[in-house]
Amino acid sequence: MKAHAAEGRLALQRCTACGNIQYPPRELCGVCLADTLEWRVTDDEPGEVLASTVLHHSHEPAFNGKLPIHVGLIRLDAGPTAIGFLTEACSAGTRVRVTAKLDYRGRAVLSAALAISKEVS
Repeated sequence: MKAHAAEGRLALQRCTACGNIQYPPRELCGVCLADTLEWRVTDDEPGEVLASTVLHHSHEPAFNGKLPIHVGLIRLDAGPTAIGFLTEACSAGTRVRVTAKLDYRGRAVLSAALAISKEVS
């Protein structure tokens, strides 16, 4: 996942035995316990914010200049639920697109931006 995030791509694990898609990555499928996992790689993944909060304080010095930070619990349309940074304030039910990137320490992190709705005229 880290290598994909370095390229700005989101990688989720897919079990080839039962089709389950999971996040975070594990050695075995969380549903059937098979070890036949492959990576499902995309530029972004649609999802829905289940809950959000705003951090006004952080013990991490790198975040101090970026406060307040919006964080959300996001149910991905692919199935799993993940926690990620929100690019702006969102409430429950907001549609977002989730991407992955590396943070300043080289760790893969998820962030979500508002999804652009395509209305039919």
